Amino acid sequence: MNKTIDDIISFTKHRPWKMPNNKWFWYQEWNDAIFLHYQIEETILRNLVPHYLDLDQINGSYWISIVAFTMNKIHIRNTFQIKYFSNFHEVNLRTYVKNKNKPGVFFLSIEAQKILPTIMANLLSGLPYKYSNIKRSSNSYALLGKRSKIDIEFNIANKIDNPQNIDLWLTERYCLYKNSTVYQNPLEIHHKPWELFHIELKNLDINYKKFSGYVNFNSPSLSHYSPGVKVIAWNQQKDS
Repeated sequence: MNKTIDDIISFTKHRPWKMPNNKWFWYQEWNDAIFLHYQIEETILRNLVPHYLDLDQINGSYWISIVAFTMNKIHIRNTFQIKYFSNFHEVNLRTYVKNKNKPGVFFLSIEAQKILPTIMANLLSGLPYKYSNIKRSSNSYALLGKRSKIDIEFNIANKIDNPQNIDLWLTERYCLYKNSTVYQNPLEIHHKPWELFHIELKNLDINYKKFSGYVNFNSPSLSHYSPGVKVIAWNQQKDS
């Protein structure tokens, strides 16, 4: 594990700002990730994001993304993983924001596969985790929850050797923000750059009730696959 951490920490040339000086707190792996990206109207998005955050945009466009992956080996520094709690499937719906010109993500929805890890994630991270029935295979992802339904079948295509600005803008994010009046500073993360692949979508049936009529989730503007990244994360600091 120490070698893995050293490998992550030593690779920083891609970061938009320096890593925090204090010790990292969490280790986790985000594996077999599918990204589905959609443009959305600014006025719709503004009502969904806390007002202390600025909406981030690229070329005048605002985006939300579905990210489906398998969480592995999550544990606190100097502890060990517990298989049931440390490994589960997750689907989040996120958008792109800034605070004090530091770009990050804000989660509109986070759904996890196991009940107890969902409860623990809520308590420890303060993020809005909800339990949903999630199943996946090497080329499919299915979710059935109270607020959403997702059914994806795909094939992994060729590697993206030279990611465009939009590919990097949508994936290379090194902090996240919460809907909180106490914690408005970002929660910092670090990992190596995502290794991205094109995907061929064979079947797509997605419905988020909250966004009905606003976004056609069955027609993404852009999509990616990645085998994953190894991640370290810091505790979020209260505002000074």
